[in-house]
Amino acid sequence: MKCKKIMILGGGKNQIPLIEAAEKLGYYVVVCDERGDIQGKQLCDKFIHINYTDKELVLQAARKEKIDGIISNSEPAMLTVAYVSENLRLPGNSTSSIQKLLSKEKFRNLQKEAGVFAPFYRGAETPEELLEAVGEMSFPVIIKPAESSGSRGTTRLDNFDREKILEAFEKCREFSRNNRVAAEEFVKMDSLIVNEADIFVLGNEILWDGIMSTGRAAETPMLPMTYNFPARISEDNLYKLKNTVEKILKQANITHGIYNVESYFTEDQVFVIEINPRQGGNFIPKLIQEHTGIDMYKLLVSASVNDLSYYNSLKGYKRKNEFITLQTVFAKQKGSYKGLYIDQEISDYVQWTQELYKYNDFIEKGENASNVVAYADLKFGTCEEQSFFIRNIEKYIYAIVQ
Repeated sequence: MKCKKIMILGGGKNQIPLIEAAEKLGYYVVVCDERGDIQGKQLCDKFIHINYTDKELVLQAARKEKIDGIISNSEPAMLTVAYVSENLRLPGNSTSSIQKLLSKEKFRNLQKEAGVFAPFYRGAETPEELLEAVGEMSFPVIIKPAESSGSRGTTRLDNFDREKILEAFEKCREFSRNNRVAAEEFVKMDSLIVNEADIFVLGNEILWDGIMSTGRAAETPMLPMTYNFPARISEDNLYKLKNTVEKILKQANITHGIYNVESYFTEDQVFVIEINPRQGGNFIPKLIQEHTGIDMYKLLVSASVNDLSYYNSLKGYKRKNEFITLQTVFAKQKGSYKGLYIDQEISDYVQWTQELYKYNDFIEKGENASNVVAYADLKFGTCEEQSFFIRNIEKYIYAIVQ
């Protein structure tokens, strides 16, 4: 007899590690997904063929199954996770708390309420509203979907151009889950380094083992490219970052789960770009385990059914401190993919690679997170080795395109 019953929303490739972690823990796993031909269906104890964004349907299924907890790492599913946990009094957060993180507009309001920095912004439901909003702003201006992820549709404008604003509205609305578009004044990022983290929250405690520095290319500053562990951040700046994030989460009344944080420093303050109510993509949980030894999948799964044995064991766990880098490869131009180039000088540090395209496939120029061509995971022996190679990493690893 399995001791706990967990519901996981989504059975695709991103949820497979959650399903596998739950099975290893001996839990009874129920997977919900509207796609019937997915891998997760074969790995779980029970598969329910429903749309996991339908909160009422999932709640009915959860009641019937008498689950002990519910999770996902799919952003569109997180409101449903909160709704079910709130209604069944399971470990989790309120829907209003999660909505404040999912909506770009509500998140900027949340930052102001928490007393931390937020740029001037406006939301828009129509092209006319967006034109009016942008007209009130200082340039550059960023236009983005009000509810989306992965920089999809995000557009930077350096001056007022009616045609480009209208084009950006349609592009962003296509990716926005609530059909709204947000505009905000651009916050300058001189360093091209984003402090990213997957943090675990339980009550008033936060585990910061997942903090990293993410390098970005000058021509595509909104695209995360080079993930580096440990983070390149001073103790003083780390304190400022933690304090800022804690204020935001407290104001939102977030008390449970894993959150992906993106931030950077201006000349005099911390700018939190967003806090996503899910694990980060691009293998971040896997990288954290390579760097520290901590299994973030196991941590999320076990805590979601109020099994705190693994969480408590981490209080006395001596972390590893490996020098890990993940290079997320984007194409510099569109064309025919001819393979992943890895220079011989760096090849001994490569742990694994994954190519998302086959030879001769057509690929797009890297403009948003969906344009990833390949990944290369590297492990270095020293900080000096890591620093030497990441300084010009696109010289050593890149997509060959013709």
